[in-house]
Amino acid sequence: MQTSPRALGILLTVAAAPLACGSDPDEAADSSTSSSDGSAATDPTGAGPTSMSTAADVTGDPTGCAVSESFDGGDAAQWPAPWTELGGIAIADVVGGRGRLVPTTSSYSLARVGIDAPCVDAEIAFSFEFTEAASQGVGGYVRQNGGHLQTTDPPGEGYVVFVESFRDPAGIGIWREVGGVEQQLEGTVAVPIEPGVVYRARMRVVQEDATTTRLQARMWPEADAEPTAWQIERTDQTPSLQGKAGGVALDAWSSRTDGAAGDLFVDDIVVGEAG
Repeated sequence: MQTSPRALGILLTVAAAPLACGSDPDEAADSSTSSSDGSAATDPTGAGPTSMSTAADVTGDPTGCAVSESFDGGDAAQWPAPWTELGGIAIADVVGGRGRLVPTTSSYSLARVGIDAPCVDAEIAFSFEFTEAASQGVGGYVRQNGGHLQTTDPPGEGYVVFVESFRDPAGIGIWREVGGVEQQLEGTVAVPIEPGVVYRARMRVVQEDATTTRLQARMWPEADAEPTAWQIERTDQTPSLQGKAGGVALDAWSSRTDGAAGDLFVDDIVVGEAG
């Protein structure tokens, strides 16, 4: 992970052109990337078995792509089962009816929790609040394999909507993780983000054909009506992520490398099959 743009400002991009936005509120030609110096970096492929707990305890359906979490069980020292701590965590508890997630600060400060929900075509939506917006980001993964960066075996893989306010422009982006390395699919779409305001984000991931996945995302203040258009849309052809049934994960990112990271609060996490 030392090559990620989040910690060191080295931007990994995928040459996939933006597409026209979608309108349903409920629902790269190869796998190489380029670093800031223009050199090619080939993505590893393949992912091992997940280590996450099954979503059966949440949905009652051990084979369905369905997760719903509103943290209604009262304050607790851990996120409720079957959420599993996957790595990088300083705090993962429940406070005031919301999940709190705080990373341990390091050269790449990323906390991750997850659930094994066998989703291929999926939507994930969640509410979040930054308390220290100048240093924070939040990610919601699908097709996630239960890994955490390069700290686990297998390393992390999946697709993620990532909302950030620690660098310019603040806003929303779509990323992938392959071989434990997080890579942005083109740039961030600028959206104003304020600390202490609750926002909601949604990502839709659909297998378009045997080799291509379409990814769409949007965010908005939770107090407002959900927009009908997607703010960002990408396609990706990373071989190890095509047609992959994977789990769900939530990430808390901090640009701080020492001291205490700011609290991230999340709530009303909903995952289901994309129609």
